[in-house]
Amino acid sequence: MVYTLNWEYHTDTEIVFMTNTDRLLTKYSKIANSLIGRIESGEFPPGSKLPSLRKICLFEECNLSTAVEAFGILQERGFISGRERSGYFVLPRPELYPKYKLEKPVRVPNPSVPEEVSSLMSELADPGFIPFGAAVPDPQFLPYSSLQKAYKKSLKDSQVYKYSDAAGILELRKKIAIRSSGPERRVRPEEVFITLGCSEAAFLALSLSTKPGDKVAVESPLHFVLYQILSELKLKAIEIPTDPFTGLDLQSYISVIKKESPKFLITIPTFSNPTGSLMPLGSKKELLKISSRYGVKILEDDIYGDLQHNGGIRPSSLLSLDAEGIVTHVSSLSKSVNPGLRIGWMISDQIKVENARRLRLAEAISLPAIPQLAASYFIGSLAHERHLREFRRRLGGLVLSYADSFLEYFPKGTKVAIPKGGFLLWIELPKGKDSRVLRFQAVKKKISLVPGNLFSLSGKYVNNFRINAGVLMGPKVISAIQTLGRIAKEI
Repeated sequence: MVYTLNWEYHTDTEIVFMTNTDRLLTKYSKIANSLIGRIESGEFPPGSKLPSLRKICLFEECNLSTAVEAFGILQERGFISGRERSGYFVLPRPELYPKYKLEKPVRVPNPSVPEEVSSLMSELADPGFIPFGAAVPDPQFLPYSSLQKAYKKSLKDSQVYKYSDAAGILELRKKIAIRSSGPERRVRPEEVFITLGCSEAAFLALSLSTKPGDKVAVESPLHFVLYQILSELKLKAIEIPTDPFTGLDLQSYISVIKKESPKFLITIPTFSNPTGSLMPLGSKKELLKISSRYGVKILEDDIYGDLQHNGGIRPSSLLSLDAEGIVTHVSSLSKSVNPGLRIGWMISDQIKVENARRLRLAEAISLPAIPQLAASYFIGSLAHERHLREFRRRLGGLVLSYADSFLEYFPKGTKVAIPKGGFLLWIELPKGKDSRVLRFQAVKKKISLVPGNLFSLSGKYVNNFRINAGVLMGPKVISAIQTLGRIAKEI
């Protein structure tokens, strides 16, 4: 959605914000207060772009350094975010976020995945569909030329013509170990096991640590592929509610531990799938303390961890904070670099890695060398860092644009949880609306989306759905959102 911003003074707004104290304020403070007033009044809604620094200087009759100081105040107070070569955009205010009712924990003795999943996967493979249901970035975001160079290098590497280590090529494992280490956990290459994507890593981690009938606590909602793994391994699940902004509810987690004594917790604490929630650093540390106290191991899915929108420091993973070795960490390059590489990994204790190595030797000896070598040349390179920086910058604006479009075209009362990273949007329809009906009608229009019930083993979230906001916006995408909005109003 494009906003037309008219730079005019509004006398009533100024009266509200001009006090005796304000008269003594510096010029840049007055400019900042004026902008805050206009943001809070809704003149500059979340996702909209502020006038350029040059225009601020022109209309406020100030110099550039004064305008920069004013924008600095707005950034410090969390009203705006600067994006390289794009300008400054209004951020959603936490106090204006929709309030969500926290569900109670739910025990699911025999997890099973609805048959809808298989038909959904068929839709995602159909190029004729608008791919709102796929959790993959738009191909135009992918670093094609840099990866091609990495592939060319790998073809000249002598390791291409040999079986690689069953745990993965050592150089790749070294790169992943370095990037995964943190203040409390120094990861060694021997603790890294390369897999075919994140899903295989999660399957390995749980299959090597549990037996049929074991109880596993899972945050809810949660990506349905992880539920498929639980079903396949015949594990009993207890769904723990989450907040769509801050993640797992720790009090509910403690309650479940005391009542059910789960062996494992499955969580996506950094930009969850589907909600995009980010667990605060303090809560992550508290989660580790609780789990250690009660002897619960943690499976952390960190596949979106590199995709923070603000361009600042990457949020800490649970693994990087884990001083006691209770976290098994799984991730991949599928969301941040290229899903076609099929490069994922499991980070765990050496015993688990050795057991995984034995399984690999029995099943396939080793993984293909070329993708691993290409990934090892690319990860940590200047090209990789440039790609991530640009990708994050573009995602931040794109996600806000999607959120704004859904709020504009969907029924009144629709809620959108705007994430701080990743490219997924968790959308709640007004009471009485069923996302399964929305999906059924959307399929007829060749639009894919994922209904909320697939993210719960107990069938919750029927009025929620997940959208891939990583598809570049254009006329077809806007038209598809408008179409979905019309359907949502009718169902």
